[in-house]
Amino acid sequence: MMNVMRAILIREFGDASVCKLVKDVPIPDIQSREVLIRVHAAGINPVDTYIRSGTYSRRPNLPYIPGLDSAGVIERVGSDVTKFKAGDRVFTVNTITGTYAEFCVARADFVFPLPSNISFEQGSALGVPYFTAYRALIIK
Repeated sequence: MMNVMRAILIREFGDASVCKLVKDVPIPDIQSREVLIRVHAAGINPVDTYIRSGTYSRRPNLPYIPGLDSAGVIERVGSDVTKFKAGDRVFTVNTITGTYAEFCVARADFVFPLPSNISFEQGSALGVPYFTAYRALIIK
């Protein structure tokens, strides 16, 4: 595996024009309870645009890779991760590194198996959108 990836990098807060494709971003390392995911589809949520614009209460340090939700395939697992292995199809509900990239890092407890009858595109919408709707309709 190469040691760099393509990613959308944001160096300043603003509108969509601040999203820049960068082709030589280092692939992030993982810790013992984390997984490295090869991203096949990234979810785009309203909160991503609020964060990017700088108007959200939580502002990441610049530069950063946006995106919270994704679906893909486990590339590598940390030494303490037992519920996943390389090659597993998964989706995330939160990540440590952004999902608008070829790879992202997530804590294993924020990663879930993606059934084979659900596409990566559908899986990338199971994080923020699904759980927000579930909370509004079921938990209230």
